[in-house]
Amino acid sequence: MKNPAKKFFVLMAALSVLLVADNACLGAVNFTVTPAAISNTYIGPITMLISNIPTGDTVVVQKFGDVNANGVIDAGDVLVQQFNLTDGQAGMVIGGVTNINVPGDLNSTTGAVTATLNFPGGDFTQNIIGKYGFILSSPAGHFTPITNFFTVTNFPYAQTITGNVVSNGTSVVIPYATVVLFPAPRPGHDLGQPVGGTVANNLGVYTIHVPAGTYVPLPFQSNYVASYTAAPVLTLTNGQSISTNLTMTVATASISGKVVDANNPSIVLPGLFVPANNSSYFIASGNTDTNGNFTLRVTSGQWQISGNPEGMGVHGYVTYNNGTNVNAGTTGFVGGFYKATSLFYGTVKDNLGNPLPGIDVGANDNNSNIYQSDGYTDANGNYVIGALGGLGSGDPWQVQVSSDSSPANYLFSQPSWDNGSEGTNLNAGTVAQVNFTAILATNHITGNVKFNGTNVIGVQVDAYATIGTNNFNANSADTDANGNYSLNVANGNWNVNIYDCGCSDNVSLNNVIDGGTYQGDYLDPNSQNATINNNNATNNFTIQFCGGVTIITTNLPGGTNGDYYDIHLQGSDCNNNFIWSLDDPSDFPSSLTFNSDGEIFGTPDASGTYNFSVNVNDGNGHSADTNLSLTIVDAASPLQITTSSLPNGTNTTFYSQTLQASGGQPPYSWGIPDYSALPPANLSLSNGGVLSGTLSTAAQSYSFYVDVTDSVSTVVEELFTLNVVNPPAPPLTITNVSLPNGNIGVAYNAQLGATGGQSPYSWSYAPGSQNLSAIGLSLNSSGLISGTPTTNRVFSFKAQVTDSSVSDPPTNKVLSITINSKPVLVSQSWQTNWFQMRLTGASNQNYTLQLSTNLSSTNWTSLFITNSATTNTFFLTDPNATNKQRFYRILIGP
Repeated sequence: MKNPAKKFFVLMAALSVLLVADNACLGAVNFTVTPAAISNTYIGPITMLISNIPTGDTVVVQKFGDVNANGVIDAGDVLVQQFNLTDGQAGMVIGGVTNINVPGDLNSTTGAVTATLNFPGGDFTQNIIGKYGFILSSPAGHFTPITNFFTVTNFPYAQTITGNVVSNGTSVVIPYATVVLFPAPRPGHDLGQPVGGTVANNLGVYTIHVPAGTYVPLPFQSNYVASYTAAPVLTLTNGQSISTNLTMTVATASISGKVVDANNPSIVLPGLFVPANNSSYFIASGNTDTNGNFTLRVTSGQWQISGNPEGMGVHGYVTYNNGTNVNAGTTGFVGGFYKATSLFYGTVKDNLGNPLPGIDVGANDNNSNIYQSDGYTDANGNYVIGALGGLGSGDPWQVQVSSDSSPANYLFSQPSWDNGSEGTNLNAGTVAQVNFTAILATNHITGNVKFNGTNVIGVQVDAYATIGTNNFNANSADTDANGNYSLNVANGNWNVNIYDCGCSDNVSLNNVIDGGTYQGDYLDPNSQNATINNNNATNNFTIQFCGGVTIITTNLPGGTNGDYYDIHLQGSDCNNNFIWSLDDPSDFPSSLTFNSDGEIFGTPDASGTYNFSVNVNDGNGHSADTNLSLTIVDAASPLQITTSSLPNGTNTTFYSQTLQASGGQPPYSWGIPDYSALPPANLSLSNGGVLSGTLSTAAQSYSFYVDVTDSVSTVVEELFTLNVVNPPAPPLTITNVSLPNGNIGVAYNAQLGATGGQSPYSWSYAPGSQNLSAIGLSLNSSGLISGTPTTNRVFSFKAQVTDSSVSDPPTNKVLSITINSKPVLVSQSWQTNWFQMRLTGASNQNYTLQLSTNLSSTNWTSLFITNSATTNTFFLTDPNATNKQRFYRILIGP
């Protein structure tokens, strides 16, 4: 049979295997979880189908970690998730927007529920490698609980971390401990978002495959605490395997309590991961049970219970930024959380409009910094985040992509209010749409930071830029042990600066100098600019002592005889308290006034050059002198723009042209008048007369006005025309490296692709090539290869593509398609509670074994997926064959 929704062949095994008699009545509740097994790199929905329940009935779904992997949910297993589903009732809807993090009934059929869990969903504990059991139950006792098992597998990375989990540095192993990998430590930052996890076996041995990088592994287990400072920092290169033991310390005390709704304590919050830490950097953990109760095994002293228990998203609650201090031995502790009353929602896409799944988007109240919430984008790039509305204009909310867990080499736009504003105010029951754009950042701004000649370690460096219509912040970097930093950036004009707020939760200049290693008063370094156009830049910072006052103004603009003149002298020191005076008043123009605040003003009455000296005093015993020169000239020649035309610009190419002027009274200031049309998109005119930017717009002529103003406010304008042209097209190239295999009798589709030249393209066979009809396929002029293969063989042909230009020659390429023979199921055998058969097919081909107990049913359960690079024969086993009859089929592909 064929399934038109998928490009694979469905092979139904003609099997009807009678098993043990089943006394279940017709209409029994059905419960499936699809897919039943995923990789820890999976991004997408976990779908739950429930049928044959009473109309409007409420059921409970509980997810347990099968810690000992014995295939039974027993007393030693941990509740990691729990939620209710009601027939016909959506999850959480606010302002017409559905919170996709909160499961609800998605179908309109009465007596049936379809619900999804987005994976990952913001709760890292769901992503830990291992076996889980979903249990469906009825609070009203309408049916016997049903269990479906679910597996998270380890993606087969080439790098491995392995070892034993042991007690207090001894050889006593701790079985079934959960090992969580955290990112590389950053001074001044917390642990960061976990990047992976697994469960040790009964011998205390753990193994996890990970991408190359740096990790901190931490073990978690009841009755033990782990030390973050004692944990190893492991750096894996490509193909490397590291073996290291992880030590835990025996807990000696307990903290117990409950997690509830802050407004209604009778509502408990089950299945939450609750961590705690103390001042010695020990970490303890526990989970709330089905009644919201938890017990943390700790050591003596004070512990801080985290304000953001993992898993709040599935309940629709917001969390806290800070935890609560609790003494060991405390019982009856109650932690209350608030349910979201408003939502942020939107999309995360790249600058080509492609959705980016699995991106962590977070929100928090910006001023009080009490609450936080986050969520992950789904397979279509959509996200929803809960927030608390009604906090007032004094505590607006911010939303942004998390820099700690965003993909490498990507930068994400900031909300429109981020430019000079603190956020947006949300009322209860309202929603705010915020879409994010991601751009590749493959260039770098690097540099060094020094204070008094010494490298500054652990200070944060930031950069921001406006690119197109969006504001972007580079992911901040801390200076390393040599005082060096590196920022990933894209093409644009970047403002680079050292973070200097003194905030305790960030690595700032105040922290490392005022309260850190480099004691002393200092001057804030000025921001620096870096222009990136497919290049890298270097920006070094030197932080100076506050040993005295500095005069910044070293040159005075000239004046014109008879025209009003006004300027303020500028200085710098630690308190910015300046008293200015003239050292030699007789050499200063008599028609001008010199104020103690540093202002020089008045109307000159004679031309000439005046040389004089000024002094500034900060009132703290520091002073400085400098010589200045002021030239007063008679009325100059008329101000005029001397640039007569602009050279053409090419799309995707950086454009830069410096405009020139003469006459008037320099210096000049350039701009675009308000009444003028704007220059082509992405071009901007600097105050110094540089028209620059990377062109990305329609190829046509653009006319706009430019004006220039001299130092005595004379303004002239000029109309310019800039022709924008497209770059020459790259050569026509066929992009296919290989074509997917096909199977006899299975509908086949493959699309040929090309790049370069001038689209649209037209496809055909190259002269002298054999035709795909020999194996039952055809080649469309659009490049689509389709049909149903009839022959088992490797078939080669030469494809040719022609573009729409009249000058570019066609190009061709030899391609081949491997057609596999139709697979068969043979050697069926059954023993009590299991069934086995042999599949003979093809190597390097995915086969999915599916099961149904009713041949007329449209719902088939996937048991597992298999693939082998070395053999075409597989033994397929159903270890739970307890029904009176079972039907099997094999899905081929994708």
